[in-house]
Amino acid sequence: MRFRFLSVIFVLTILLSLPRFAHHTPDSKHYINLAKYFRGDLDRHSLRTPFAYRVLVPFLAAHGPSDDLDFNFAAINVGCTVAAYLIFVAYLKKLVTSSTELNVGATLLVVSFPSLNYSSGILTDPAAFLVCVAAAYLLSQERYALFAAVVSLGVLARESVLSMVLVAVLYLLMNSRRQRAALLTKLPLVIVPPAVVLIAVRLCFSDMPHYLWIPSLQVMLSNLKRPVSWLTVLFTLCPTLVLFLIGVWTKRFGFVERLSFRQKNLLLSLTIGGALTVIYSVVAAFMSGRFLWPLYTVLVPVAVLASNKTIIFTKLLGPLSDRIFDPTLRN
Repeated sequence: MRFRFLSVIFVLTILLSLPRFAHHTPDSKHYINLAKYFRGDLDRHSLRTPFAYRVLVPFLAAHGPSDDLDFNFAAINVGCTVAAYLIFVAYLKKLVTSSTELNVGATLLVVSFPSLNYSSGILTDPAAFLVCVAAAYLLSQERYALFAAVVSLGVLARESVLSMVLVAVLYLLMNSRRQRAALLTKLPLVIVPPAVVLIAVRLCFSDMPHYLWIPSLQVMLSNLKRPVSWLTVLFTLCPTLVLFLIGVWTKRFGFVERLSFRQKNLLLSLTIGGALTVIYSVVAAFMSGRFLWPLYTVLVPVAVLASNKTIIFTKLLGPLSDRIFDPTLRN
């Protein structure tokens, strides 16, 4: 892959992460406390579940290069975002057919609200996004053992990455109608290791109050009444969704014919898994655009494929993206 292309992704992601570098959210204090616990500066019983289950990023931050935990968290999350975007490009390259389509997809991915608002916060979402992207790529390559290893590690970052297990199960069921024996071996491979890790983490913190996100009407109504949550959802979703709808309005769903049987199944599985995660977060936890971030594995490629013959693509996004990533395409 072109050095300039990868360098631009690297530089753009870092630049876009700087305005909100190391910003806090209401959850941040719990991750800071967990990092302090790993440093030996805080008592175990000062921790709070479910945040205490998300040990990976706080552990890395506690042993990072700086004494400033905020800096360590932000640096790790920017690194996760950069890595996720680089893997995403390899994933996207399997779905598009031209350099311009790849460049537009990279632009939609990098120059986005998540890059500005999620990539450098004191959160665990960038690590979870990295796992979801890597898992989607590995599924597209049908490398199930590596998929299980990545998702199992991801459970230590954020339990929501278990949605990728559902994605894998759906993908396998769609693809293995005539391969029952293979299905029986692959399903346990993608299900059991992440489940074991999830159970092990909870057992490690079994002396603390057990926590589950329980759906309730009160939680859902509270989320739906929060204007800031709606804004983050709209800013995260709208650019790719609007481009997709313009493409569908112009030429309907003709782009689907460009996809192979397995590619269609993968995108459908990712859509179902991502959508169910978002719905569950709204009715049981918290409504935020950051829960839509993993759906970029679907939104970005379908936005590019659906709109590639529209005026906004050929006259604006294509030339602009080529100029950013590969000026030689428009010379």
